[in-house]
Amino acid sequence: MKPPIELINYIKNNDNFALVIHVNPDGDALGSMLALGEGLKAIGKVLKMYSRDGVPHYSRFLPNSDIIIQGLPLEDSSTNLILIDCNAPKRAGINGDGFIKKLVIDHHLTEEDFGDIKWVDPSAAASGILIYHIIKALEVDITQNIATNLYTAISVDTGTFRYQNTKADTLSIASELVSCGASPSFVAEHLYNKWSLARFNLLIKFLNSVEIYDDIAITCLTREMIEQTGAGPHDTEDIVNFSGMLETVKTSVFLKEADKDFWRGSIRSTKVNVADVAAKFGGGGHKNAAGFKANSEISVLKKQLLGYLRES
Repeated sequence: MKPPIELINYIKNNDNFALVIHVNPDGDALGSMLALGEGLKAIGKVLKMYSRDGVPHYSRFLPNSDIIIQGLPLEDSSTNLILIDCNAPKRAGINGDGFIKKLVIDHHLTEEDFGDIKWVDPSAAASGILIYHIIKALEVDITQNIATNLYTAISVDTGTFRYQNTKADTLSIASELVSCGASPSFVAEHLYNKWSLARFNLLIKFLNSVEIYDDIAITCLTREMIEQTGAGPHDTEDIVNFSGMLETVKTSVFLKEADKDFWRGSIRSTKVNVADVAAKFGGGGHKNAAGFKANSEISVLKKQLLGYLRES
């Protein structure tokens, strides 16, 4: 896997970069951005890193995560944008038109026509894989911090090497990152054993709301349920995977109420292409994991989802 030479040459020959990730960032987005940021600084580049929603408390173990700016960059003619782990500016909360050049680095199946220079490769298990190859192409030494951030990025999007996207090259890269100083036990401890009481209580409400329809599980969390636990917006990250632990469940749907009759949905499946289902609501993602937003009464939305999933 090699990055486009145009992408590498542009990074080498230009400066003043704004690195931006998608809203409600996960470990792949954060780890990838932090690793690339350190790599660019190593070759003397000026840059800033932005996350509209900041860094979730359970991701603050990532090296240098404290320097990520909560907010969005000014879109002006003196800055180059690098959009990471998404390929549509709306996913990052930006317009995207005002930069000198727009560079896109992503591994999601659903692609929009945005970016002057793009590397979008759905065959990569994580954006962290792409960033690893970019750092190699830039001839940057992989420090312990870079290794930890990249290992975390890859761990998150492979379910710590449990998902179908884990291939031989994924494990080979992870092995090299461990050799460079990443600690699998340290990363796993922070990813899985550092839950707040609020997040744990939210999980209880999630599990109590699971509805099973043959091999499809649908779960809803209302604003009231979230407020009752004191959980934050990041505390629902990956919660959809719990209903998928049932051996009879092949597809899991998680619906979170963002406003009255406005829902954010996540779908995971080992059976159907959920990117196609999410696209029916204007969303997208991977074959086995996708997301969407919908304005609808919950009963109507559930019926639509069940219909689409059974047709797929």
